[in-house]
Amino acid sequence: MSQRIRSDRVLLPTTEASKIGGFTTSYVQRLLRNGRIEGVKLGPVWLVYEDSLTAFLAQPRKRGPKGPHKKSSEDHRSALSNVKRAERTTSSDKGLAELIGADTSMISRWECGDRKPGHFYQEKLCDLFGKDAVELGLIEQRKNAESTQPSLTSLEVHEEVEDKLDHAESLIDLAWEAWFASRPKEAARSVNRLLPRLEKIAYGLYQPSYTLRAKELTVRAHGLLGTICLDALQNDTSLFHYMQAHRFAEEIHDVNLAATYLCLIGDVLRRQNDQTGALKHMEQARDSASHASKTTRGHILQLLAYTYGDIKQEAAFERAISEATDLLAFSGEGIDAAQKEFIPFEIYEIRGKVYRDLGKPLDALPYLELAEKSLATADSVTPRWHALLEISRAQACCDAGNISTGIELACKGFIMAYQCHSPRQMNRVRKLLRKLEKGPFHNHPRVQDLKNLLYETYMRLNSDDSPTNPLHNPL
Repeated sequence: MSQRIRSDRVLLPTTEASKIGGFTTSYVQRLLRNGRIEGVKLGPVWLVYEDSLTAFLAQPRKRGPKGPHKKSSEDHRSALSNVKRAERTTSSDKGLAELIGADTSMISRWECGDRKPGHFYQEKLCDLFGKDAVELGLIEQRKNAESTQPSLTSLEVHEEVEDKLDHAESLIDLAWEAWFASRPKEAARSVNRLLPRLEKIAYGLYQPSYTLRAKELTVRAHGLLGTICLDALQNDTSLFHYMQAHRFAEEIHDVNLAATYLCLIGDVLRRQNDQTGALKHMEQARDSASHASKTTRGHILQLLAYTYGDIKQEAAFERAISEATDLLAFSGEGIDAAQKEFIPFEIYEIRGKVYRDLGKPLDALPYLELAEKSLATADSVTPRWHALLEISRAQACCDAGNISTGIELACKGFIMAYQCHSPRQMNRVRKLLRKLEKGPFHNHPRVQDLKNLLYETYMRLNSDDSPTNPLHNPL
């Protein structure tokens, strides 16, 4: 499907949608293909709009052929009803539906035994009534259960889940390292294989400590995939992963992560030229981060300042970038005696880019030189930052009329971007070339040199169709 993802609607993977609805994933996919529920398709992966799924579940269902009711359905019906009576629950089905985020028709079907809740709602019902799934009749009591004490089998299950989470955390750490080392395909492949297992634990009937940790790891996984896709110019896919990361961060009530990913959603919208949506999300993130860490607030203000620069609100840009500088300078990101004087690379680089966008390339160059010096003193630097900086300097030099130096820097930055597998940075050089070809310097001999470099590189990329080509779809 070639439709854009809407940032105001929550998207669910088919695995989670099947748990909420009590369906198989293949049935959910069939509903999507037939247009009975709304969603989007990103490559081979279907995603479901949550509001559309909820509306579908609220519809009256056509009954199948009559037959004998299964005993489990009768047990389930009486168990859930008896628990409500035992707990002296005076609220109606509507009240119960509001408490767990379901629809009244779904509650009625559960009590009548027409359908059982999926794992998602089972967990919410267990939390609400303070009982386990067996006591509520949501799953059958195992035969020959001898004691309520934890058995060896249950202890082994807990140890197995803990081992899985430890292994998942190690894989995510390695994936982030692979991303910083300019191996995006390797990082994306590892995390994509891991995500379904993490989400299964996150919404499974496990101890709260395990589901909480699984959700924390899921936030990190979606955040990494969003970053990789953004650099690969896959904005819609990046938007989905940032939205998922934000949703999980809100579920675990992590103020720092929730505000960060809400702001990153806005950053994707900015790159899609939706400046109104970008400002709305970023300002909301800024307001919600009032009790967040200084680092979180500083990073949000950095991105917000960039957006103000995009829409030429220079005064707002200066306020936001100055406040971000103050926050990040005292956030503990510096080292030893330099801590109080530490200014992050991004602050200088953003100032340089925004001044260039505001038509002040000569004012931009000193800040870009300061950004270069800050990279020289940083402990760990991804090669992508060097490529980004060289290209920003190339753009400023060309805007200032220094074409020879600007194109020399652009060629250097383009080669660095190619080596660190960054389609987004390579695309910045391609945009610079188009601007030069349409401007007064289109006959400059160095413009043809840059054009030849880009032509040869992209021809080589197009001829390399092997799956090892890192600049093809990283997912």
